Amino acid sequence: MKVSEQGHRLHDAQDHKLGFLAAALGAFAIAAAICDGATPTPATPESIWPTQEWQTSSPEEEGMDSKELAKLVDWGTTHNFDSLLVQRHGKIVAEAYYVSYGARGPHQVYSVTKAIIGTLTAIAWKEGLLDSPSHRVLDFLDHRNIANVDQRKEAITVQNLLDMTSGIEWTEQVGSIIPATATDVQMGNSLDWVKFVLDLPMSSPPGDIFNYNSGNPHLLPRSSQNSLG
Repeated sequence: MKVSEQGHRLHDAQDHKLGFLAAALGAFAIAAAICDGATPTPATPESIWPTQEWQTSSPEEEGMDSKELAKLVDWGTTHNFDSLLVQRHGKIVAEAYYVSYGARGPHQVYSVTKAIIGTLTAIAWKEGLLDSPSHRVLDFLDHRNIANVDQRKEAITVQNLLDMTSGIEWTEQVGSIIPATATDVQMGNSLDWVKFVLDLPMSSPPGDIFNYNSGNPHLLPRSSQNSLG
């Protein structure tokens, strides 16, 4: 079987994401060890955040071990970190920058996009462009020919998409940028992602189960766009 150029790119992205995931999990493990057994600092009545800028503190003042944090900073040098920032009780206790951000070329942003889409959806609601996060998604997409429609799919709301509780059948592939069922993408073919996600069957009623689903954010921009008329 001839492997397409896109297939190579997907494989490279898979390796990159696996490396990123391993690094992130390692960082969480080290961070847990840093705080393990440390005496927590009582909450202070001062206003920590939001302010004009981040406040800083020493690790020990916030119940952390500076020697262990130093190990974490060193660990980042061998795991392709661009930067590292640790905050505790709303204050920065460690900060490191390893290389110029552009030195490694284009960067994979992955789920950062989800935070941006969620923020834009909240702005649309605040400004009255979206009447309510409880609005049903299919109301905005009723012009589409959608497969596997049942009462559960009809009940999906914007909030469900934001909360990852849509109930849409989805298995997030660790180390892959596509779900296992997206065979068209795997074979290098183009795909209408909105249609792909909408057409998937339901595995549970919306709101019942949290399931990390990278397909949910693909529906949010289209829903918000259509809510504007």
